[in-house]
Amino acid sequence: MERSLESLGGEVARLVARAERRLGKLVDRALVVLGTSSAQRPVLEALWEQGERTPAELAKAAHVEGPPMSRMLRRMEAGGLIKRRDDPNDKRRRLISVTTRGERLRDVLPGVVDGVVARALERLEGNRGARLLEDLQALVAALEEGER
Repeated sequence: MERSLESLGGEVARLVARAERRLGKLVDRALVVLGTSSAQRPVLEALWEQGERTPAELAKAAHVEGPPMSRMLRRMEAGGLIKRRDDPNDKRRRLISVTTRGERLRDVLPGVVDGVVARALERLEGNRGARLLEDLQALVAALEEGER
């Protein structure tokens, strides 16, 4: 029996979300020894790529708003990954920058994520990992095309 596109789409959406949650848990387990998490990664990447940012700019980069972002920044500051200072142009704003400790993660963080995924892909037979990558790229392209 052939499945409808709607039921197939629902199952794909559930599996992609499940894979993302599982990947996040595995990556977080690996990152805890470095004093960071997968949720903090977009904040660090924004600081590495763009330099000093406001909390609002970091929230946008990490797709996190309000109190959760404030809590994350407090944890990152307590962990020595970031530092805050007053904006000299606007005393109501704070600027966030990466510390030396946070900068050291720049070369390490991607390898941790790559390693977690590589270990999972090793469990797939043949060239299924390469096919999966191609299929996910095609799915993302189709979703992005649907947004236009």
